Amino acid sequence: MNTRKAVVRRGLAGGGVATLLLAVAFVAALGVPTTPSRLAIVAWLVAVGGGMLAAGRRERVSVGSTTLEWPRVAAIAIATLAVGWGGISAASLRAGDGITGLGPLEAVLTVAMVGYFAWFARECWLGGALIDAETFAVE
Repeated sequence: MNTRKAVVRRGLAGGGVATLLLAVAFVAALGVPTTPSRLAIVAWLVAVGGGMLAAGRRERVSVGSTTLEWPRVAAIAIATLAVGWGGISAASLRAGDGITGLGPLEAVLTVAMVGYFAWFARECWLGGALIDAETFAVE
């Protein structure tokens, strides 16, 4: 495994663990989700965290009768992160000042982060359009 691939894979695994811990903290702080919106947030965090962790730790992941290689799993998890982040932030900004209370600054940060995640998900899916293809090699 080359160095860049190792860095990406460790980052995915670490991000997956952190996201799963965030889901656990969310449930610990607010209790078991009873509303559809809270349940959706916890499910989103678990799906993203589980996908990232799987992409970081496994070369291939079986989903039903299909086997996906780790870059595709990473792309799906990161795209799910981007879509969820954008949706939650947009909904909270429409309702008031947003999740952070930063108002317009949150909108700028959201556009930047969602754009970055969308770009990285594309890189993972394509196996390296701008990033070296060896980074996304499957053994």
